[in-house]
Amino acid sequence: MNDVLESSMELRVTGVKQNNDEDDMARLGKVPVLKGLITLTDSTYDPKPWQSVMLYRALILFAVIINTAVSSWLPKFEAMILILHILGFFGVLFPLVILGPHAPASEVFQKFINGGDWPTYGLSFFVGLLGNVFAFFGADGAIHMAEEIQDAAVVVPRAIVFSIFLNGILGLGMALALLFCIGDIDAALNTTTHYPFMEIFLQAVGNVTGAALMISIVIGLGLCATVGQSASASRQLWAFSRDRAVPGWRHLHRVSSKSAVPILAITVTTIIAYILALIILGSSTAFNDIVSLAVVGLFASYFNVAVLLLWRRVRGDIKPYTMDSERVLTNVPGAHLTWGPWHIPGVFGVVTNSVAVVYLVVIFFFCLWPLSNHPTAATMNYSSLMLGTVMIFSVVYYFAWARKVYSGPVIQVNNN
Repeated sequence: MNDVLESSMELRVTGVKQNNDEDDMARLGKVPVLKGLITLTDSTYDPKPWQSVMLYRALILFAVIINTAVSSWLPKFEAMILILHILGFFGVLFPLVILGPHAPASEVFQKFINGGDWPTYGLSFFVGLLGNVFAFFGADGAIHMAEEIQDAAVVVPRAIVFSIFLNGILGLGMALALLFCIGDIDAALNTTTHYPFMEIFLQAVGNVTGAALMISIVIGLGLCATVGQSASASRQLWAFSRDRAVPGWRHLHRVSSKSAVPILAITVTTIIAYILALIILGSSTAFNDIVSLAVVGLFASYFNVAVLLLWRRVRGDIKPYTMDSERVLTNVPGAHLTWGPWHIPGVFGVVTNSVAVVYLVVIFFFCLWPLSNHPTAATMNYSSLMLGTVMIFSVVYYFAWARKVYSGPVIQVNNN
């Protein structure tokens, strides 16, 4: 159901030109979805910054409780989310398609809007790709949990492909439904909730209660996704700590003997998130400028991996997978590289990696652009500034300290 939000975000990018800074910030995702729902159901609601902070912290606390106090339930909880994900899709799709207005195909596939006031429709299209990019976030989440999965070399890639295939079908269906049932696009783009999909739902069902129920499905699934994000972030911090790659690694790499969960890593990621939330009290623009690093940072990391894999593949440095590959130490400094039991062989793999590299270059470049031409200080995209700051800090930290303790990933070997 997150694809509903992604389609809505794309409307923000390519829709009607914004009238003021508040609307610009909202279309950048500045107003939490939950506050948008409250605004829809209560027109007198006056959102305050401290409310955003408290809602933000409450969502994180929910995820932390699932990941710590009842961590043994996490696999069952994730399975339940999958069921709710599919049921929620139909719970939104049916009312939208049956009750909503139906636009002609010519309007859906032949009408283009350059709402960002860019010089050409082509440039507007590429800037608008940012909305689609969000749909791919989290596709690699299973990798971060690989060390807690049996036969991860096979299970993890299958999980990634299955999730992309399933969500690709559901996302395409929901995107088409939204486009055909969009109704009054100007009303959707200028809604007081700051989320176009909410106005689209309202126009479709014709009453606030029905729209609120549909929106609640989206919010509920988003809340559940926070649990996986918390687990993923803490495991990444734990893994880097085990490899001695982050400050405080001596403590952060510890795992609870009772629950086998990196409690300290979860605690630190939670504290950092709580502290960042305080920035909202001073400036929501500054907060979102920091959070925007997630977009460009993730795709920069994907690009590094894709380029290196393509380079090694073309050079022929990666040996074929054999059963002996599981009995000897490979893919570490000083040893040869081998494929895992699951990969795309031959020319098809080269083509796949090449397409990935080209796509990532395009996305990375346009992730640094503002959503509309002639941006103000409040609507400027500061992702490049944030990325540069992090890179400078990382380089300084490495040469000043990390190079003395970090020698690459730590390999755990079973002596038996």
